[in-house]
Amino acid sequence: MAENEHSGAVRKRPEHFKLVNAYDELVQTAVREVMNKTDMCQCERCFLDICAIVFNGGYTHFVNTLEGELMKKVPDMNLGNHVEMMVQVMHAMKLVKNFPHHDMSEKITKEESV
Repeated sequence: MAENEHSGAVRKRPEHFKLVNAYDELVQTAVREVMNKTDMCQCERCFLDICAIVFNGGYTHFVNTLEGELMKKVPDMNLGNHVEMMVQVMHAMKLVKNFPHHDMSEKITKEESV
Protein backbone atom coordinates (compact mmCIF):
# COMPACT_ATOMS: atom_id res chain seq x y z
CA MET A 1 0.00 0.00 0.00
CA ALA A 2 1.32 3.46 -0.88
CA GLU A 3 2.41 5.62 2.03
CA ASN A 4 -0.44 8.19 1.72
CA GLU A 5 -3.12 5.74 0.57
CA HIS A 6 -5.96 5.31 3.08
CA SER A 7 -4.17 7.49 5.61
CA GLY A 8 -7.46 9.07 6.60
CA ALA A 9 -6.38 12.48 5.36
CA VAL A 10 -9.07 14.27 3.40
CA ARG A 11 -7.85 16.01 0.31
CA LYS A 12 -9.11 19.53 -0.15
CA ARG A 13 -10.93 20.04 -3.45
CA PRO A 14 -9.27 22.56 -5.72
CA GLU A 15 -11.19 25.81 -5.45
CA HIS A 16 -11.56 26.22 -9.21
CA PHE A 17 -13.68 23.06 -9.51
CA LYS A 18 -17.42 23.25 -8.89
CA LEU A 19 -20.19 20.70 -8.53
CA VAL A 20 -23.10 21.97 -10.61
CA ASN A 21 -26.39 20.79 -12.06
CA ALA A 22 -25.85 21.07 -15.80
CA TYR A 23 -29.60 21.59 -16.32
CA ASP A 24 -29.73 24.53 -13.90
CA GLU A 25 -29.49 27.35 -16.44
CA LEU A 26 -31.73 25.59 -19.00
CA VAL A 27 -34.52 25.00 -16.48
CA GLN A 28 -34.35 28.46 -14.91
CA THR A 29 -34.41 30.17 -18.31
CA ALA A 30 -37.38 28.09 -19.46
CA VAL A 31 -39.30 28.74 -16.24
CA ARG A 32 -38.67 32.50 -16.36
CA GLU A 33 -39.69 32.73 -20.05
CA VAL A 34 -42.93 30.80 -19.53
CA MET A 35 -43.79 32.61 -16.28
CA ASN A 36 -43.45 35.96 -18.07
CA LYS A 37 -46.16 34.86 -20.52
CA THR A 38 -48.70 34.04 -17.82
CA ASP A 39 -50.79 35.89 -15.29
CA MET A 40 -49.37 33.95 -12.35
CA CYS A 41 -47.39 35.47 -9.50
CA GLN A 42 -43.92 36.55 -10.61
CA CYS A 43 -42.25 36.52 -7.19
CA GLU A 44 -38.93 34.83 -6.53
CA ARG A 45 -40.51 32.28 -4.21
CA CYS A 46 -42.94 31.05 -6.89
CA PHE A 47 -40.11 31.01 -9.45
CA LEU A 48 -37.90 28.91 -7.18
CA ASP A 49 -40.79 26.60 -6.21
CA ILE A 50 -41.40 25.86 -9.90
CA CYS A 51 -37.69 25.26 -10.52
CA ALA A 52 -37.50 22.92 -7.50
CA ILE A 53 -40.44 20.85 -8.76
CA VAL A 54 -38.83 20.51 -12.20
CA PHE A 55 -35.45 19.56 -10.73
CA ASN A 56 -37.03 17.05 -8.35
CA GLY A 57 -38.93 15.61 -11.30
CA GLY A 58 -35.65 14.40 -12.74
CA TYR A 59 -33.96 17.34 -14.39
CA THR A 60 -30.67 16.93 -12.63
CA HIS A 61 -27.34 16.08 -14.17
CA PHE A 62 -24.58 16.94 -11.74
CA VAL A 63 -21.08 17.36 -13.06
CA ASN A 64 -17.75 18.37 -11.59
CA THR A 65 -16.38 21.09 -13.80
CA LEU A 66 -13.93 23.90 -13.94
CA GLU A 67 -15.57 27.29 -13.64
CA GLY A 68 -16.43 28.54 -17.10
CA GLU A 69 -16.40 25.05 -18.65
CA LEU A 70 -20.01 24.08 -17.92
CA MET A 71 -21.37 24.48 -21.46
CA LYS A 72 -19.17 21.60 -22.59
CA LYS A 73 -21.03 19.33 -20.16
CA VAL A 74 -24.65 20.43 -20.68
CA PRO A 75 -26.65 17.39 -21.80
CA ASP A 76 -27.87 17.41 -25.38
CA MET A 77 -31.26 19.11 -25.52
CA ASN A 78 -32.88 17.55 -28.57
CA LEU A 79 -36.50 18.34 -29.42
CA GLY A 80 -37.85 15.38 -27.43
CA ASN A 81 -35.89 16.36 -24.32
CA HIS A 82 -36.95 19.99 -24.68
CA VAL A 83 -40.63 19.09 -25.03
CA GLU A 84 -40.45 16.83 -21.96
CA MET A 85 -38.78 19.59 -19.95
CA MET A 86 -41.45 22.08 -21.01
CA VAL A 87 -44.19 19.62 -19.98
CA GLN A 88 -42.52 19.42 -16.55
CA VAL A 89 -42.32 23.23 -16.39
CA MET A 90 -46.01 23.64 -17.26
CA HIS A 91 -47.02 21.00 -14.70
CA ALA A 92 -44.94 22.69 -11.99
CA MET A 93 -46.37 26.11 -12.88
CA LYS A 94 -49.92 24.79 -12.58
CA LEU A 95 -49.15 23.35 -9.13
CA VAL A 96 -47.54 26.55 -7.86
CA LYS A 97 -50.22 28.78 -9.35
CA ASN A 98 -52.98 26.72 -7.73
CA PHE A 99 -51.16 26.19 -4.42
CA PRO A 100 -48.68 29.04 -3.85
CA HIS A 101 -46.62 29.06 -0.67
CA HIS A 102 -47.85 32.55 0.16
CA ASP A 103 -51.12 34.43 0.52
CA MET A 104 -52.53 35.60 -2.82
CA SER A 105 -52.55 39.16 -1.49
CA GLU A 106 -48.75 38.95 -1.88
CA LYS A 107 -49.00 38.10 -5.59
CA ILE A 108 -46.53 40.03 -7.74
CA THR A 109 -47.71 40.88 -11.25
CA LYS A 110 -45.53 41.12 -14.36
CA GLU A 111 -45.64 44.91 -14.17
CA GLU A 112 -44.48 44.90 -10.54
CA SER A 113 -41.65 42.48 -11.22
CA VAL A 114 -39.96 44.74 -13.76
